[in-house]
Amino acid sequence: MRQPAGLRAVAASVVCALAVVSSVLGQENPYPAAKTGGNYMHNYYLPPAPSSTPWAPAWSPDGRWIAVAMSGSIWKVDPASGVADEITYDEKYHSMPSWSPDGNWIIYTADDGGKTLQLSIVNVATGEARALTNDTFVYTDPVFSPDGTRVAYVSTKPNGFFNVYIRPIKGGQWAGDEIAVSTDNKYRNSRLYFGVEDVHITPAWTHDGRQLVLVSNRGVALGSGHIWLVPAATGGMNDAQSVVVEQTLYRARPDVSIDGKRFVYSSTRGAADQFSNLYVQPVAGGEPYKLTFFEHDAFHPRWSPDGETIAYIDNREGLPQLALLDVYGGANRIVRIVDRRWKRPMGVLSVRTVDERGQPTGARIHLTAADGKFYAPADAYARVSAAGDRMFHSTGEFRVELRPGKARLTAVKGFEVLPQSAELDIAANVVTPAQIVLKRMTDMSAKGWHGGSTHVHMNYGGNLHNTLENLMMMSEAEDQDIVLEQIANKDNRILDYQFFVPGGGPHPLSRKDMVLVVGQEYRPPFWGHVFMFGLRDHLISPFTTGYEGTAIESLYPSNTDMFRKARAQGASVGYVHAYAGERDPLETDLGGAKGAIVDAALGTMDAIEWSAATRAGFFPLYAMWNNGLKVTAVGGEDSISNLHGSKLVGSQRTYVFTGGRGLDMHAWLDGMRAGRAFVTNGPLVELTVNGALPGETVPLPAGGGSVSLQARVRSIVPLQKVTLYFNGQAVEDIPLAADRKGADFSKTLQVAASGWYHLRAEGAPADRFPLDTAYAQGFTNPVWVSVGNSPVRDRASAEYALRWIDKLQKLTEAWPGWRSQKEKDHVYAQFDEARKVYRQFASEAAR
Repeated sequence: MRQPAGLRAVAASVVCALAVVSSVLGQENPYPAAKTGGNYMHNYYLPPAPSSTPWAPAWSPDGRWIAVAMSGSIWKVDPASGVADEITYDEKYHSMPSWSPDGNWIIYTADDGGKTLQLSIVNVATGEARALTNDTFVYTDPVFSPDGTRVAYVSTKPNGFFNVYIRPIKGGQWAGDEIAVSTDNKYRNSRLYFGVEDVHITPAWTHDGRQLVLVSNRGVALGSGHIWLVPAATGGMNDAQSVVVEQTLYRARPDVSIDGKRFVYSSTRGAADQFSNLYVQPVAGGEPYKLTFFEHDAFHPRWSPDGETIAYIDNREGLPQLALLDVYGGANRIVRIVDRRWKRPMGVLSVRTVDERGQPTGARIHLTAADGKFYAPADAYARVSAAGDRMFHSTGEFRVELRPGKARLTAVKGFEVLPQSAELDIAANVVTPAQIVLKRMTDMSAKGWHGGSTHVHMNYGGNLHNTLENLMMMSEAEDQDIVLEQIANKDNRILDYQFFVPGGGPHPLSRKDMVLVVGQEYRPPFWGHVFMFGLRDHLISPFTTGYEGTAIESLYPSNTDMFRKARAQGASVGYVHAYAGERDPLETDLGGAKGAIVDAALGTMDAIEWSAATRAGFFPLYAMWNNGLKVTAVGGEDSISNLHGSKLVGSQRTYVFTGGRGLDMHAWLDGMRAGRAFVTNGPLVELTVNGALPGETVPLPAGGGSVSLQARVRSIVPLQKVTLYFNGQAVEDIPLAADRKGADFSKTLQVAASGWYHLRAEGAPADRFPLDTAYAQGFTNPVWVSVGNSPVRDRASAEYALRWIDKLQKLTEAWPGWRSQKEKDHVYAQFDEARKVYRQFASEAAR
């Protein structure tokens, strides 16, 4: 069958696009030797590279020091004074220290910037360090045995899956071959977020050195698995005993007490708690006892050599910090790092970012020192973007210690302000001041357009304990006008639900210059995740369907049902991170918004979201538009702002025209639903037809007539092409300015039949920095043209939608979790209702 009009044009660009995008997308897939786990595992399990604050504590055998990872190095901290001495330094980012029982050595991980994660070791007295591994695999969790003769660790060798190994060591060098305590093992099917291959991680030795306590999801449907007691021998996992049955999420990290009877670990007790707290339980198994009752996270616990104190990481103040807990008595304190004593010369860079009036303004900062490494201030959250760029957000002033020499700094503030870069000479033991002036390229708010991401998360189990105020700080640094935060589930937990405010209005923290909205992401993995903003009364529950091994495994209710319930509360709804890549989702598994074609026909959804640069979404979207279905395309990156590795807040956003209503939540959502919007990860795209904006309709008499089009594009990065589309067909390539950062276009065109115009702008992958994306992309929603009041119809597009629904039904028929035929009949009746709509469209198009 022929493709729908407009979809043929998209398909033609796919082959060449795939070739050029792959190099950039590689940055979005760090640690290529890890073939399981993905983004959540990288954030909850692998060490940040680097952390600006202490990470992964390990006691010295005499209890005088605590080794931590910080600022890319291993440090020893005096817990009494808070003075920290740098022990290691080289071109890599160091983490996960473990002190040898004789106190002479610290083994640690060395990250080369997201490619590999190796093991190294340092002589504590001399500072001499050497690599223990040098290959392409990932190594984590090194820990000395109680007698110091062996090291247990985790590696992805040989096939890319996480297994536990033990290897003899002597004098800071390997003293024999490794043995595999666990080997690759498959679950019965591919688990949601956790895949088909089991993981085996975070080993801890028992006091006698004969067993390991570790975490594995062997035989477990959801989560990183149970805690197991495993013989410290070849194939020991085959004789493992489960001692904690729980839906962990990589953060358990057990550690056995000096008496050998108990272990401490971090836990949310499955769905019981939003936050990770500390628990203790018998090594042989038993009922866990809760040690902490925090409304923040406590993780990475390590027992002191005398058994009286637990060192751990605590994020009560936002950033992760080293903390101590008295095992008997409960006294608890943060160990504040009052002095960092570097083992090498360092200088200080003091920066102000200001606007054109000289006033401090927040910004995103990319900073590379003379040694080629990224550094962040001690009071900033060091992060890595989805594109692989290391950065932190600043309120407008910061100080940071750097290696002397030439440092490179780039300050970024959203899509309307020109990025500024500077090369700065840093001198040892000197404060180098710098002021960066950020100049506005354009002011969209002055034109009535207000921008914001439709998909932001605040807390999602990451290292940072985020707040709404801090989320607004990040958004101000990224120049967002509206912050749309989404409460969501992670597996069986619900995160940030306490911030929901009934009434359907903006959150009370909203300001005149920034609107804050707290909504919900409803997250069924089969149908597709959706946003719900403006719920008047309550959050929609359950938060998901289709979770294996739970009481909500069925595909009933459908998204159609839940959209209707949300709309009954006045909510605006739409599919999020709908489609990825470049291929037509109909040729694959229907992507991340399987139900969208049905809901578009039934009129139960308002929008469909782009969360990254992609052309895949145009296939189903054009099929909708080509039959007059007024679904609004929106932009939201799905940033998880408390993870250290995630898409950046506001990196994909929606601009909505509110006109004289100004910056107002209801005006913004009204405009979004009406289609007065454009989607962008950088390019600012404006289009009018006879003065009509996207979402509006230009009437023409029967027989058609001429229309006057005006287009304007501005971008902070160079673009590759700007194209005008009519009914999905490219009709005009618009020339770019000499610097390729803008385009202006006016033309009169003839229109003979009803349809729609929209504008698309794209850049090359090589030109995307500092945008957090694979390539620059922006496009408008349609400006509709009605010729003689005839509807927009296209038979091929209607047939495309019918094939989509047929494939969707086949996928649902194969789902094993249905509870009854009644549930199936209910959902299939919705499919039939949508089919009837598209058949009517096809019939009308044929007339």
